[in-house]
Amino acid sequence: MARKPRVEFDGALYHVIVRGNQRQRTFQDDQDRSAYLERIEHYRQRYGFRLYAYVLMSNHVHLLLETKSVALSKIMQGIQASYTQTYNRRHRKVGHLFQGRYKAILCDRNTYRLELVRYIHLNPGRLRVPDDPWRYRWSSHAAYLAKAGPVKVDTQEVLSQFSSRVGVARRAYQSFMEDGMRQGHEEKYYQTLDQRFLGDEGFVNEIAKRIKAKEIEIKGKTVGFDRLLQAISTMRQVESRILIQAGRQRQWVAVRAQLVYLAREWCGLTTKELAGRFHRDASMISRLYGWYQTHRDKQTEEKLAGELAN
Repeated sequence: MARKPRVEFDGALYHVIVRGNQRQRTFQDDQDRSAYLERIEHYRQRYGFRLYAYVLMSNHVHLLLETKSVALSKIMQGIQASYTQTYNRRHRKVGHLFQGRYKAILCDRNTYRLELVRYIHLNPGRLRVPDDPWRYRWSSHAAYLAKAGPVKVDTQEVLSQFSSRVGVARRAYQSFMEDGMRQGHEEKYYQTLDQRFLGDEGFVNEIAKRIKAKEIEIKGKTVGFDRLLQAISTMRQVESRILIQAGRQRQWVAVRAQLVYLAREWCGLTTKELAGRFHRDASMISRLYGWYQTHRDKQTEEKLAGELAN
């Protein structure tokens, strides 16, 4: 499935995920991490974007930012290219440091901004050997507790969602963070519509009107993966976990293939995204998709469409 062109406009909120090329480390030490944050702050001042959250991990970065007059592509080109030059010069390396194209999800701020701030700040606690997210130096969590850092983080709008009184808001924010510690990896923050948008169909339609574009078009059904999974498992009388867990349960191959196919067509998920959800490699997902494409059960699809429309 080809990548869609990125939608950019003044005031857009993006969850940006930048990964090292071939999963290599992008930061060897604290000096590298400091250099990357210096690049973020330099381009924040230069281009005027608002930064709500960040975290630097060993081989990837999460940013939650809102653009103004300068497009995200120009912002990220500046940060990534200048840091790569610094990194290569310091470590006497050549070539690409980051994957060819970063992931940028255009988000519905009203629904997801607060949740994404928490998700990003808790990343260190989801490592195989967890770091303490409260003491982790390389995230913007401390900024929300009034501690100075190398990057100016816009905390006011997020904190105001808790209270108009700053002290009360910070305590509520900390409680909100602690409540999230029970959560693991949240796949819902990657369940995009049309491969680009985190929000419902109404959000996508609002964007289309705002930029006066016709190319934002969600073809066919638009449904979240979790709803589709639940509908299929109920109709087929099988536990949903069986359909997505690793293993060779042959009696469920056809059902799993249908789920893969409809997740691509109705949810807009990519093969790579589905490989992660099904705990299988991308080639297996492609085979399941191809098999179902030639053995479609359109009668069941119609029933599912009816259930999901309710």
